[in-house]
Amino acid sequence: MATRPVIVGKMGSTTFYETTMTARELASSVRAAKETDDWASASIDERIQRDVNVARIKNTIVPYLANHPDRFFGSFIILARADTLEFEPLTDIVGKLPAAYANAVNNVGFLTMSGKGELVALDGQHRLLALREVITNSADLGPMASKVGDDEVCVLIIEFESAVKTRRIFNKVNRNAKPTGKSDNIITSEDDGFAIVARRLLDPDFDGPLASRESDTGRWEMVEWTQNTLSRTTDRLITISAVYEIVQDVLTARGYHDFSEKDNPVAPPEALLNEATDVMVEWFSTLLSMAPFAEAIDNPSTIPAIRFSSTDSRALLLRPVGQIAMARGLVRAQELIQNASAGALKALVDRVPQMNWSASPGNYWRDVLVKPDGRMIARREAYDLAADMTAYLISPNYPEENRDGLWRSWNKMRGRDPFTPVDQLQDSEVPEDLPAQVVSGAS
Repeated sequence: MATRPVIVGKMGSTTFYETTMTARELASSVRAAKETDDWASASIDERIQRDVNVARIKNTIVPYLANHPDRFFGSFIILARADTLEFEPLTDIVGKLPAAYANAVNNVGFLTMSGKGELVALDGQHRLLALREVITNSADLGPMASKVGDDEVCVLIIEFESAVKTRRIFNKVNRNAKPTGKSDNIITSEDDGFAIVARRLLDPDFDGPLASRESDTGRWEMVEWTQNTLSRTTDRLITISAVYEIVQDVLTARGYHDFSEKDNPVAPPEALLNEATDVMVEWFSTLLSMAPFAEAIDNPSTIPAIRFSSTDSRALLLRPVGQIAMARGLVRAQELIQNASAGALKALVDRVPQMNWSASPGNYWRDVLVKPDGRMIARREAYDLAADMTAYLISPNYPEENRDGLWRSWNKMRGRDPFTPVDQLQDSEVPEDLPAQVVSGAS
C-alpha cells in the first residue's frame, strides 16, 4: 500500500486527485492503455490515439529527458479502480484547524492506494514509455539520464466508474489536445538554434535587420509573428515562419549542424549561436538592400497592393512562398559558384530584381509557385524547383548538365512532356524553352 498527500477536486461528475510521484515510481507502477482494456473501443480514432509512436519516443522525448537539465512534463492522467483508493481529509487526521486555514484545507488530505488494481495512463503514454526507456537504459542516453528516475512528476488520478465514461474521457483528452503552432514554437523555443537566431533578427539588441522601425505612420513591425500567412490588408513584409525557413536553409548550407531541436534537444553553445547570428544579420541586411525590399520598407503602405497584384513583377517577392524560394535559390547559386562571401551574395542579390516575380498565369512561375487562379503552391517540390530556377536565372556559368535536368523538371511541373518526341505531342504538351538568364555566362 502507498499513501501520498493529494488535493482532491471535482469537475462535472468526475472526482480527481492531484499528487506527485517520482518518475521511477510512475514508470514501474503505471502502464499505457492498450486494446485489451475492457473499456477500450475498436474505433479507428481511439486505436490511433492508443497506438504508440516508437520513433517519436526514441528520437524526440528520450533525448530531451536524457540531455536537458530544464526538462519538464505536464500532468499525467492515471486511471485507477475505485476500490483501490481511500481518501482521508487532513482535518480528519489533525483535528480542527484555525479558521484562517479551515477553508483552504478542505480539499487537502492523503490518498491510500492499495495494490489490488492496475494503474493505466489515459494521457501521457508516450512520455511514460520515454521515462521507462531512460530509467532502464540510462547509461548510454545522455548526461542527465541517470537523474531522471528521481524527477518528480505531476499525476492526476481518476476513478474507474464505467467503460463508457472512461472511453469518453480518454477520447476527449487526446482529441482536444492541440499542439502549438509553428509560429508559437519559433517564438518560444529556447533549444532550437534556428528559432533562436530567427528571433534575434527581430531584436535591436542584436542589430537585427528585421526589428521594428519608425515609418510615416508610426512604429512599423516588419515581421508577422502571430501567424504563418499574410492577409490582404497587412503591411508586414514577411512572416516569422518564412524567416525561420530562410535561416535554416542558409545556416545548414554554411555547415551549422544539429541546430534544429529535432536533431538536438539542447540549444547550441552561446558562442556558436552568436556566430550564426552574425552570419544571418549580414545575410538579411544584404537581402533587404534589394530594391523591391528597400522600397517596401520605405513605404510599407504600398506592400498589400504589390503583394496581391497579378501583374506586378515584384509580387512574389512580397509573399512568403516566393521569399523562401528566392532565398533558397540564392543559397544554391552561392553553392554553384562556390563563393559564400558577402560580395558574392551582394552580386547575386542585385540580379534577383531582374527576374519577373509576377503571379501572372503567363509567367514562368505558373504551376511552379502559383496556380493559374493565383493561389500559391507551398509544397516542398515547388520550393525546390523554384530555387533551382532562381539559381539558374541569376548564376553565371550555370552548368549545362544542371540546365538539362531543370528544363525537364520545369516542363513536367507545368504539364508539358519533355520525354516524348515533339511530333507525337499535342501543342499544349510541347515543352517550352527555359526563360533567358538575367546574366551572361561570364563570371
